[in-house]
Amino acid sequence: MKKIFKSLSAVLLAVTLFSCNEGDNPIDTVLNDVTSGASLRTITVGSSSIPLGDATGKFQVTLEVQDAKNGAETDKIDVYVSFKDNSTANGSNPKPEALLKSIPSSAFVKGTRELPFADVTVTIAELQTKLGLTTAQFTGADQFVIRVAQVLKDGRVFTRANSNSNVVGGAYFSSPFQYNANVVCPITESLAGAHTFVSTNMKKGPSGSACGGSTTGTVTFGATATPGVYTISDMSFGQYGYCWGDSDATSATARVTWFCDKLVASGTDFYGETYTFTIKSASGNKITLDWINSYGDSGTTEITRAGGANWPAIFAK
Repeated sequence: MKKIFKSLSAVLLAVTLFSCNEGDNPIDTVLNDVTSGASLRTITVGSSSIPLGDATGKFQVTLEVQDAKNGAETDKIDVYVSFKDNSTANGSNPKPEALLKSIPSSAFVKGTRELPFADVTVTIAELQTKLGLTTAQFTGADQFVIRVAQVLKDGRVFTRANSNSNVVGGAYFSSPFQYNANVVCPITESLAGAHTFVSTNMKKGPSGSACGGSTTGTVTFGATATPGVYTISDMSFGQYGYCWGDSDATSATARVTWFCDKLVASGTDFYGETYTFTIKSASGNKITLDWINSYGDSGTTEITRAGGANWPAIFAK
């Protein structure tokens, strides 16, 4: 088998030096001149990421099935999946590789160069079921790994492990046998606006004594040059004024970022305090979050979106 792939580079170079008759494929020359091999050439990647919160999310790639008999030697394509947990906020939930399904040769369709095409589609529902993952266990920056294996009718199996760089990453073959489907956080709309709020359960830090009662007001999310990142006019949602008689908790660096199903506070207020926002619930035009700053001030705030518009469904808890 090593002889196969060591010979591929030299043979491919020779192929490019001579014109081919109409209907000839470079793969025909390669596989006729060396011991029979096989590969799965990437034609198109229709969907390469998994959008968080999208129940219809999927990974999809179209492969050209190549072997010494124009795809006729290939019996099936096995599809394996695994999960890389690259986030820490929701715990550590990596999942080892498992066989998801097999695509039989009977499902291949006619390609554009006398070689059959195989469609590999993996839905988020299939991934969660096979890997035993709940929606809460994956988020932005995590990865699902989809690996394919080409099984020939004589029992030989071709994978990334027994293919060299000419096959895996070469300009012609482009047959990596493995793909990463990144979990992404789509920004589908702007959250900018002057939103009204009601704050309760307010406490002073570091004593932790309650302020009592509630306060209302308006917090403005201001658009920035980066989609999903907003300036914020009051990180304490009225608590500073109500409990301390202070100005609104903000500064030139104060930001709130829409990241997947979270609102993430960054920067500081005018005292230099940092904040943590935790969404408790979201329904329709109302979203409720707990917040606490690095001094120990805290509270619970219900925010009604400007204009009565609903908050993105991804926030729903």
